[in-house]
Amino acid sequence: MKKAFLTLVMLLCTVSLAMAEETEKATTKDGKPYFEASETVTAQATVLDVNKSNRAIKMRTEKGDTISVTAGPEVKNFAQIKKGDVVKMKYTEKLTVHVEAAGAPEVTDETTMATAKEGEKPKASITQKTEYKATILSIDKEKGTVTLKGMDGAEYEVTPKHPENLDLVKVGELVVFTYTETVAASVEKVKK
Repeated sequence: MKKAFLTLVMLLCTVSLAMAEETEKATTKDGKPYFEASETVTAQATVLDVNKSNRAIKMRTEKGDTISVTAGPEVKNFAQIKKGDVVKMKYTEKLTVHVEAAGAPEVTDETTMATAKEGEKPKASITQKTEYKATILSIDKEKGTVTLKGMDGAEYEVTPKHPENLDLVKVGELVVFTYTETVAASVEKVKK
């Protein structure tokens, strides 16, 4: 399901490239640097035709492009999709960076999914979250860099966007990078 769903969303968002919203903020939390950036892309398409025998859906994007998609068996409640319905897509990427007390570097991955209940119009969302923790090995204020070491032993020299944050961190602390992708799609009946 994940692959087919992501393919549909990327196809609609690429063909339509409807609306994109970006945000970014840098601040401190508990006296430590904190950075957050996100981007959200939304798109929609109107259902022109539904072929129930081969589960094909023909749609027109907001820009007027016509696309055809085949819905796999994992698309619940396919029979609920009708001509004139609107398929709405939302894709969000978010990155946060913060500093924690000393600890062990690690990488964690988490995936969550939600789908439509029986009898509802088709909808689904999937969120993938990766958290990467790296230890601060050294701080070079003259160069404006920090050397980080991940759990795999790889070392990276990083230049912070805000060099004044080098005064707020210490060798041994963890820099935590959290990257989250969320994709949501829903089929909605157009209100008359």
